[in-house]
Amino acid sequence: MNNILVLVVLLVLDFYYALRFANLPVEPDFATFSTWGMLGAVYGRDYVDCKTPLVHGWLALLSQIKKEIIFIRLAHFVVTGFPSFVYYLLTKDYAGAIAFMVLIHSGWLLAFHGNVGDIPAGLIFIALIVNNPWVFVGLLVLATLYEPKLIVATGVMVLTKITSVWLPLTVYIGLFSMGLAALYYWQHPTFDWIVESSFTIPKRMLSYRKGLYGFMPQFTSVALVFLLPWLLLAILSRPEPLYWLAPALFLGLQFTGKVIRPNHLLPLVAWIAASGIKPELVYALSATEFLSSGLYLGDIWRRFYPALADIVKDAKSVGEWLRDKPGVLWVNTMYTEIYLYARKKPIYGMMEVVEVNDVANERRKIMRSKINRQPPEWIVIGAAGIEYDYKQYQVAAKSGFFQVLKRRQA
Repeated sequence: MNNILVLVVLLVLDFYYALRFANLPVEPDFATFSTWGMLGAVYGRDYVDCKTPLVHGWLALLSQIKKEIIFIRLAHFVVTGFPSFVYYLLTKDYAGAIAFMVLIHSGWLLAFHGNVGDIPAGLIFIALIVNNPWVFVGLLVLATLYEPKLIVATGVMVLTKITSVWLPLTVYIGLFSMGLAALYYWQHPTFDWIVESSFTIPKRMLSYRKGLYGFMPQFTSVALVFLLPWLLLAILSRPEPLYWLAPALFLGLQFTGKVIRPNHLLPLVAWIAASGIKPELVYALSATEFLSSGLYLGDIWRRFYPALADIVKDAKSVGEWLRDKPGVLWVNTMYTEIYLYARKKPIYGMMEVVEVNDVANERRKIMRSKINRQPPEWIVIGAAGIEYDYKQYQVAAKSGFFQVLKRRQA
């Protein structure tokens, strides 16, 4: 296939997906990741999460270009497709490049939803075909810092090339260790905040999930039904056990977390796309993805995640209604995007991020203390909130899923 034609196809696909996703109402995950950049609430200091600072820092970096959520989403989804261009220019494997572009944006994997798998998938995708050991290790280190659940998979990838990558590996580990030591000694609060959100909270969440914890729910089944044909053809195209050891270990580690959402599978896209599936099969599967997705026209939320379709629209409306209302806002519900659309910074030390709010015990004490000292002017209540005495508040507005309360004048 002509080089220019391939690049044009990739460019059109990349921008088409990004444009369709950019205007979608934001859900809690993407909103939480955007809070640092959009609202100036610093990761760790002003709120706690279960993800690493790279996830939040990446969107904060994009916000420095333009502090608009539509721009941030557009830029993010365009960037997640960039590895396809790099891969094609280095390998001339147009089928692999198209496979990555389609899968990394797939609605069936909830790629439009806030996730921590798309950026690492791109980093691993390039690492699989580069020959420079410094670039190879550097990409895998970044992928792991972005998504720590990849550590076993990326560790195996490094070990298979240890004789040629030991020097960059040693250097990167040394630099990382010195960076942590510097934070510990000179910015100890920052060190503690990173440990809390990157390690303590995720560890507590895993312990909190008992039994099978909704083993193989519908959203996991749908994602597997979609991805397994790609995965099986990829294995048949490249039947090398050592190649598939890393993704197998990643998938196994994911299932130990007891909850597999479609976007958790996004890192697998790297190994699938680089496996050498025949072009005609890639075209067939890509056409199936695109047609079954309704060409990404219409209501994307309702098609892929109907449970949130109405709630995210309602949350957007509530946030925008509050935007010009002066006073401190407390969103006593998991839908953190209300802060984002209201353009009001969370000031109580935490947001009601789902599952995080069940285990952030120290933050809960800080939050209650701050609320008692400085009661909010506005409270939004809905699902997944905590108990609070609302006797000093009156209902100011109602929507389908939320109530907005305003503090009574003394």
